[in-house]
Amino acid sequence: MITRATGAGGMNREEAPGKSPEDMYIQQKVRVLLMLKKMGSNLTPSEEAFLRSYAGVVHSQMSQLPQHNIDQGAEDVVMAFSRSEAEDRRQ
Repeated sequence: MITRATGAGGMNREEAPGKSPEDMYIQQKVRVLLMLKKMGSNLTPSEEAFLRSYAGVVHSQMSQLPQHNIDQGAEDVVMAFSRSEAEDRRQ
């Protein structure tokens, strides 16, 4: 079980204000799937359907994808992205 620290007024510090955990999950999943697709990985039909159903999120995330060398494997890119996201949250 993960416990989250709360600050003044019980505000959860690990989540963006106004975003539910489900919204955060969707945003992260869209980012990872777009990154994998950008790196040339074949997405499953269900992953493609997920991206189509969240087209608005996809559009907003496209410009925020980090630029990485095409030579890197998709797994390396996803791990680098995850680390950068974790660092951003700590700041």
